[in-house]
Amino acid sequence: MHRCWLGSDRAPAAGETVTLSRTESDHILKSLRMHAGDPVAIIAAERLYEGVIASAEDGEVRVKALRELPSPEPAVRITLVQGLPKADKLEWIVQKATELGAYRILPVEMARSVARITEKDEKKRERLARIALEAAKQAGRAHVPQVLPALRFPDALRELRGTVYVAWEGVDALRLSQAVAEDRPREMTLVVGPEGGITAEEIAQLEALGARTVTLGRRILRTETAGLCALAVTLAALGEM
Repeated sequence: MHRCWLGSDRAPAAGETVTLSRTESDHILKSLRMHAGDPVAIIAAERLYEGVIASAEDGEVRVKALRELPSPEPAVRITLVQGLPKADKLEWIVQKATELGAYRILPVEMARSVARITEKDEKKRERLARIALEAAKQAGRAHVPQVLPALRFPDALRELRGTVYVAWEGVDALRLSQAVAEDRPREMTLVVGPEGGITAEEIAQLEALGARTVTLGRRILRTETAGLCALAVTLAALGEM
């Protein structure tokens, strides 16, 4: 079933008919060639609804919300703080982190990041937001993760939420799965370094804020693998996978 993003903070009432954006309408009409009466799902206000296309004419699609569906969202809200990677790896990370269930994604320029924040990053963020939206629709999510503007490490420290775990190759005693199962957080942040890893100085600053350093195992993972592994481990430890 095709999923439409309403892009509204207000949840529709059962039986209410709402108008989709021009982008969503064009996709339904021109790419999917759907018609009035076709079933759809509606993503709105972090909720998921069963719906039906009420009308599709003059380039505008209106859908009727029939009933709210059970939420597919994890009980824990996870912010993925991702060390800024090279090339287009961030696009892949955003797509897969969205599929897994991340709530927010924050790219961060760290000391060992090869990639650096530039004036073009805002244009890149628009593309990342579109990737997150399409991934959320494909995965059947009720929430589209916010891809925050890339920040430098000192500024990113102010964006940490809930219990903070840092995946670091310098620790081997505490497994992420063990820490999460013990803490049972409702809101948390996962911090993953860039290709060069996290420096001892950055670790010290994170620990000073109460972060826990954890291991993802005895093998060294690439940055684009580590964050997704951490998300999967966390959700599995909390019974979400």
